[in-house]
Amino acid sequence: MKRMLQRMAAHCAPPSPGTLRAMVPGVLCGWGCAGLLALGHRWLAGALALAAAVAAGGWWQPAFWKESWRGRGWVLPSLVLGVILAAVMLLEPVADAYYAAWYWPVYKGLAFGFVLGALAGPPLVCTLRRMAKKARAARREERPPFPGLWFFLAVLLPLAVYWARVFPYESSFDLEYQLEMLRGQIPLNDVHTLAHTLLLGVLGQQPGLLVAVQLLALAGLLTAFAAWFYRRGMRLFALCACLCGGCLGPVVGQAAASPIKDMPAALCTGVVLYYMMRLLAEDLRFTWPHRIALGAALAFTGLFRHNGFVLVLAAGLWLLVRGICRRQKCLLAAVAVCAACIVLVDGVAAPLLNVQHPANGFAVQVYATGIVAVDQRGGEMTEEQRRRMEELLPMDYVAQCLENPDTAHFTRAQRLCWTRDLGSYTPSEREQQFVPLLEDSAGVNDVFNNLFILAAGQNKAELLRLYLELFLQNPWLCTTEILRNNTNVWRLDRGLGPFSHVFYLAAVALAFFCGSGRDLLRRWPALLPLACNIASVIVAASTNEIRYLLPTFLLAVPCALFFALEAGGADHQTKGVSEPCR
Repeated sequence: MKRMLQRMAAHCAPPSPGTLRAMVPGVLCGWGCAGLLALGHRWLAGALALAAAVAAGGWWQPAFWKESWRGRGWVLPSLVLGVILAAVMLLEPVADAYYAAWYWPVYKGLAFGFVLGALAGPPLVCTLRRMAKKARAARREERPPFPGLWFFLAVLLPLAVYWARVFPYESSFDLEYQLEMLRGQIPLNDVHTLAHTLLLGVLGQQPGLLVAVQLLALAGLLTAFAAWFYRRGMRLFALCACLCGGCLGPVVGQAAASPIKDMPAALCTGVVLYYMMRLLAEDLRFTWPHRIALGAALAFTGLFRHNGFVLVLAAGLWLLVRGICRRQKCLLAAVAVCAACIVLVDGVAAPLLNVQHPANGFAVQVYATGIVAVDQRGGEMTEEQRRRMEELLPMDYVAQCLENPDTAHFTRAQRLCWTRDLGSYTPSEREQQFVPLLEDSAGVNDVFNNLFILAAGQNKAELLRLYLELFLQNPWLCTTEILRNNTNVWRLDRGLGPFSHVFYLAAVALAFFCGSGRDLLRRWPALLPLACNIASVIVAASTNEIRYLLPTFLLAVPCALFFALEAGGADHQTKGVSEPCR
């Protein structure tokens, strides 16, 4: 306890003049990038970020460029960067005029991607390696304490600006539905994740208070990342510029100021990534508070947002295997805590609160919209399969949704999932089996939106079986439909410019491949939070909402910094601060 109080006092102490000279320019640079991006000046924000990279890497020195092209260490990372950018340009024409706003001819897209990778790769690789080299040297030096409180405030200030725009909170259909459940107006159910509904209830049904908690938790998470990177030797200017600029863009800021489940799930994902980084760096004494924190964060990643269970399974399996192979009982304890949290919420709290489990069509939206796409785009389908499709889905209603001129700017999946006309639609003669669904939903604030979603949730197993059959018969058609319904995953976001998640992922890949082959085998688990986020969106979502990628926008920069700092291999110079897991 005494040591903890001493550390807290050190974090809260006023920073020294030298610390301020390094910290203030980095914070201002980060604020400038985030602010320019939020105001729509994406290329000015990119220019400011490039200037920060030039300053951090010393690009004006002739030795820098000589070092950039010397040897072959830059070849693989640059090739990976070029392949990623070329793949994005190649996929762009997959979306036709209905889905895309601009095109790249295939050969131009491939050439542009490879050339950009070849030109940008070497200096970026050299900058990352210089940063890692300086960090390893700084670990041997006596450095001032990290100004934790002041960094926390530097992160909190721009978040408060985002909140001020929508104060006290931004309402939504999801929030109103949750409040109606908590007020007893409709039965408590798990259409929205039970954990998030209970969190809102614990906070007195005050969405504004939930937003305040989210902002404080986000600032605390980024401060924890910054403090650890600082202890690993990273310079304050680069640290503040990267985290304040790369992690506080409009996607993260707007989500933090909204009382929706995406931000709590992303914060839990961030805690999981933090502990995975420290486990891989082998500088953590994994005591019971850490075990409980990791296990609970991993569990609530899925409990707050169901597609987070992809990470729960992947990271849980990795912890289990690592704990068994290395005989580290602490990791097995974290897995046990994770399982206990899931059982307590879904196995104990749900029955005690008499939570209902209505059929949820959104859970199978990818399969339902895929079946419709095969029918609408003239795919191969037998008469027996068509009969099953008409038994499972209201196809006359589908045709009406797709012909609606008010939703011409929507994708096919968005038209089907977002049309809200539950009380006005009259089923046709061949849709009479769906009439009870409309009658049962009368008078309820309908979170399921429409007859298509209601029908899709009635027989999920048969719907999945039919979709898999049609996928095997029409693999190209179904794959392109998935791509078109998830363009936010693989397309460059023109509104974000150089801060698009595609460039974030490219930066992560570049930093990952900066190390040797042995380093790649040792560090790959830190990719799990980002990889599972992308995979879960592709598998479970079809409405192309950018908020689904919130963990990627929030954690890509810390992930890239980790790979860059650890590229030289693990060292044990920080074991005086903490010890490896046992």
